[in-house]
Amino acid sequence: MTRLFRGGVTLLLAFSLTACSIFSSDDVEIKTPKRLEPLADEQVRLVEVWSRSVGKGAGTSFESLKPAADGDFVFVTGANGEVSALARDTGDVVWRKKLDVTVGGGVSANAGMVLLGTLNGEVIALNQENGEELWRSRVSSEILSAPVTDGQYVAVQSIDDRLTVFNAQTGGYLWRQDTLQPPLTLRGSASPLLFTEAVFAGFANGEAKAFRLQNGAPLWSARIVVPKGRTELERMVDVRGTPLIVGDTIYFTSFQGNVSALELYSGRVRWTRELSSFESMADGFGSIYATSADSYVSSIDQRSGASNWRQQDFEFRQLSAPATFSSYLVVGDGEGYLHVLSQVDGSQIGRRKVASAAIKAQPVVDIDLILVMTADGELVALKEEATESEDS
Repeated sequence: MTRLFRGGVTLLLAFSLTACSIFSSDDVEIKTPKRLEPLADEQVRLVEVWSRSVGKGAGTSFESLKPAADGDFVFVTGANGEVSALARDTGDVVWRKKLDVTVGGGVSANAGMVLLGTLNGEVIALNQENGEELWRSRVSSEILSAPVTDGQYVAVQSIDDRLTVFNAQTGGYLWRQDTLQPPLTLRGSASPLLFTEAVFAGFANGEAKAFRLQNGAPLWSARIVVPKGRTELERMVDVRGTPLIVGDTIYFTSFQGNVSALELYSGRVRWTRELSSFESMADGFGSIYATSADSYVSSIDQRSGASNWRQQDFEFRQLSAPATFSSYLVVGDGEGYLHVLSQVDGSQIGRRKVASAAIKAQPVVDIDLILVMTADGELVALKEEATESEDS
């Protein structure tokens, strides 16, 4: 059992793939995950390159622990604060550091730093080369997503919808922006997105906002979705996936809301398409890919918002956020399967049982490598099996 919502009302979600039960005050709704059928045509086979136990996994909690790849290394943390740097090609441990913290959102890696946030509201920066702690700063609440940096600034969003920015070199506080929260929200937050001189983020009230990195001055604010319904549960419209920038357009997803395309520099809404999601997106082949709250996978045209296809074979299988790999799409599920879909039509063209534990975090694609973090703390690196013509 894990706490999915927070605020004035507490609801619980049971993450069991034999039955998924959402409990409210007077009724119980049972949603059974769709059974996997044998693949009709396995066109892509994934093989394991290496795997490593990297500390305590997310387990049955709602949090996910996403790894990060940068150069020749992969960085990962367990929920118990055991942070590791691994050689990208072999999985060998380069360094490992045990922090006395509980981590809720994995790590990010850039500009020589490894960044993580804790459930105690701390942002911690480590040196990529040796794991030495560079600085530690505090925010107002729990952090359930990885802080991000461009080398000059570090931005983090805590679960109270406060966006805080620090000096990347010293950890010194620079500014903070607060957003009024609804009474009931999803438990979690997404990583903000840094681009040129701005930081972009989505909030639990259904808004997306952009701020100037230097001083926190508002650049624009846009309404992604308008809350509807009579109860607080029906009116939940959290924008929880990390924003995605393609060209001069930025995309957001929202729970019980839409996928929305906004003009990057003005926040003007270009199009919206109804889809309920609390996961991040992926892009490729002129499309945006998203997994819905019911575990459908959708391909949406980047320019018009028109639906290209929707894959419904994974209904209620608790899919992770998708990632693009070569000409394919990969997505994990609650039973530890990694599925490979065609970006062209969404058909299933590959499948691999990675682990018995759930795959909650979005797979990380680094050139030819797919990095998958399981809920029991196993990091698995996979590649596409080479064909005979590729071997010759």
